[in-house]
Amino acid sequence: MIDLSADLGEGADGEEQIWPLIDSANVACGGHVGDAQSMRDAVVRAREHGVRLGAHPSYPDRENFGRVSLSIAHDALRASLVAQLDALRAFAPLHHVKPHGALYNDAHGDRALAEVIVDAIGSMAIVCSDSSQMATVARKRGVRVIREAFADRRYEPDGSLMSRKLAGSLLTVDEAAQQAAMLASEGSVTARDGSRIAIPFDTICIHADMQHAVDRLRAIRAAIRN
Repeated sequence: MIDLSADLGEGADGEEQIWPLIDSANVACGGHVGDAQSMRDAVVRAREHGVRLGAHPSYPDRENFGRVSLSIAHDALRASLVAQLDALRAFAPLHHVKPHGALYNDAHGDRALAEVIVDAIGSMAIVCSDSSQMATVARKRGVRVIREAFADRRYEPDGSLMSRKLAGSLLTVDEAAQQAAMLASEGSVTARDGSRIAIPFDTICIHADMQHAVDRLRAIRAAIRN
């Protein structure tokens, strides 16, 4: 069965409806959003629904929800990431770590930044694109990589995600279901230029903070599990 995952603990409407529909969760742990109460609540829901619990750390930038690239010293970033992970694992053991937002996107092609992230997570599995520098660094160090694909985002021809600032980057309910079905059957997606690109994956992620996230996830489940 294909693992379905979501980024949670971010205060989005309808999050409580997403927990029963997923297998793995990436929970915000204070860098871009989240506090002790939201993390505690996420742990309770994960246990209730048998969902694998992972951390979703980011640049320390609550003002911009972690979606803006920061120029920050590597030592300071590493310390922030470790603190974020510690904040969540104070409530429960973690299964994996998935960087959030701009940090995830920046580290896709930045080897030095990927090194900092893998330093911070230690031996825990990392969730990232198969083609990411994070995956390259993790594999070199013997850290497990959980390859991630997105059902609700449009891809660039190089396998990176289209910027959320661009029209068409966020897929509709029907488009997301179609993309998930293509991933499940062919391991590929149609990029924004119309080319078909391979996306090796172990988990398919949806974003809980997107409009109609619950409907999108239900449509995706129907597309790949019926």
